[in-house]
Amino acid sequence: MLDFVFPTEEELEKIGDKERLNVFRRYFAASRYNRLIIQQNLIRTAFDKSLVSRVKELERAYNKDFFDMVRTIRSYGYLEEFLAAIKEEDEALQKIIEAYEKRMSNHSSKV
Repeated sequence: MLDFVFPTEEELEKIGDKERLNVFRRYFAASRYNRLIIQQNLIRTAFDKSLVSRVKELERAYNKDFFDMVRTIRSYGYLEEFLAAIKEEDEALQKIIEAYEKRMSNHSSKV
């Protein structure tokens, strides 16, 4: 999994709001990548039961990382900017979900 190195509070202060938004976007890109790694490990448990504990640990670490990130952002005073990035990420994820739903409904109508 990717270990996203988040800038310090001082580093965030030195950059503008547009660059901070880009930092948040990179965080969410790393987060999506890590979700895929978790999903890959999950499906591999079908033929390798020893991965079950790894999947549980990855899920726990993934969730903890997000909650820690929100706490850090809040303490740095950039919560409103982070929430704007979350809204952007939510919209992007919604488009991906809709694309999958469309593909799945098209596929099931052909079966």
